[in-house]
Amino acid sequence: MNLPFKGLSIRYRLTAWYALALALVLSIVAVGARVAMQTSVYQTLDNSLVIRARSVSQFVEGNAFDSPGDFAEELRIEGARGLGGGMFRICGGHREVVYQSADLNQLALPPCPDLAMSTETVETAHLGRRLIRIASLPLNFDGIVIIQVFQSLHDIHESFERFDAMMWIGVPLLLGLASFGGFLISRKALAPVDRITRDARSISIANLSERLAVSGSKDELHRLTETLNDMLARLDSSVRQMRQFTADASHELRTPLTLIRTAAEFSLRRERTREELTEAIRKILRECERTGTLVESLLLLARADSGVDGLQFGPVDLCDLALEACEQARILAGPAQIEVRAEIPESPIELIADEHALRRVLLIFLDNAVKYTLAGGVVSLKAGVKNGEAFVTVKDTGIGIAAEDLPHVFDRFWRADKVRSREMGGAGLGLSIARWITERHGGVVTAQSELGVGSTFEVRIPCASAAHSSPAGLIESISQLRQS
Repeated sequence: MNLPFKGLSIRYRLTAWYALALALVLSIVAVGARVAMQTSVYQTLDNSLVIRARSVSQFVEGNAFDSPGDFAEELRIEGARGLGGGMFRICGGHREVVYQSADLNQLALPPCPDLAMSTETVETAHLGRRLIRIASLPLNFDGIVIIQVFQSLHDIHESFERFDAMMWIGVPLLLGLASFGGFLISRKALAPVDRITRDARSISIANLSERLAVSGSKDELHRLTETLNDMLARLDSSVRQMRQFTADASHELRTPLTLIRTAAEFSLRRERTREELTEAIRKILRECERTGTLVESLLLLARADSGVDGLQFGPVDLCDLALEACEQARILAGPAQIEVRAEIPESPIELIADEHALRRVLLIFLDNAVKYTLAGGVVSLKAGVKNGEAFVTVKDTGIGIAAEDLPHVFDRFWRADKVRSREMGGAGLGLSIARWITERHGGVVTAQSELGVGSTFEVRIPCASAAHSSPAGLIESISQLRQS
């Protein structure tokens, strides 16, 4: 469907719609005024004609005449004095004209009406090119007669024509002036839009930190400018994050690739013993595994940023996941002589979760706790339910995190001790992934730590309500939670 004025700018479209609406309003007003004026004039004229006819009737009824000659003479004298407006006639019982004013003698009047009429009537008659208004009044005087009073409509129709000419000239003139004024007003009103457009065109990816000028008026354009500035701020933040992510990823990938290349070049530089080649291959394998883990984490975060996480939600027992995670942590902690304790309730804790992703969260916290706990230390995991939320707390007696570093522990590629973390194979992505997975489950993750004492990480995720105990209900609930 093609809309009118589709190809025009907003300024011209506003003016066109304003002119169209104004033309419609003025046309309705002009037609209404014309009809109202004509109705009022004819109503006044008809009342005047009826009054004049009644005055003639009263004169005839109130006087006695000796002969028809005296009757006609008296009517002529009174007509000259203004009786009946000087234009009337009296019709007899046989539709003959009993008396007619001299002013009517030159007019080809219609025949006298039928005497069967019982009340006064008013009508318009065409006398050649002239229009005349006639009021007829029956009178029971010496046999029923009819009194007719006449009024020419020439002057009245001339007034109507002057009014029509004034409307035909005045309405277009007023419409043109109003449209021009509307164009100027719309131009002034939309001037801030042009300014916003120019400023927005000057902003590119090279200067996303710039912002549009916000007007002082609290109108729609003010809100539009603030919305665009908020959008620019989000884009600026996303671009900065993307650049930082790219730089960090490049830096993290450069180290293992350099080690792999160095090991390969060292092996090929000259003849090596079997033991030397085996050790070189082991180094390459370790760095390949580390690089594979890093690439997997990067791909996961990239999918998370793009909104395609691939998580599959369903009913999960948190207790089973916690027990499995503790068993795997004990395998990692055994060589380091670290004790892994578990405090998990016997009754199940049902969640709406992705089993693989939630298990990964628990392993990330347990793996970090084992890595940064000295030999003979303790790592403990506690699971439970509080205030409708399931929680898992992982606490260690490790080296701890400094207070100034604690706010950054969930940032991507952030490591408090970069040398130690690299030696342990960490890339600074584990806690970022854990927080993202937790938030996708509608939960939160917190961290507390003290240097030389240890760290505590806690995950809280809403429990599955009793009203959604079926798998279908659980999946529907998590879908609603993610959409919100």
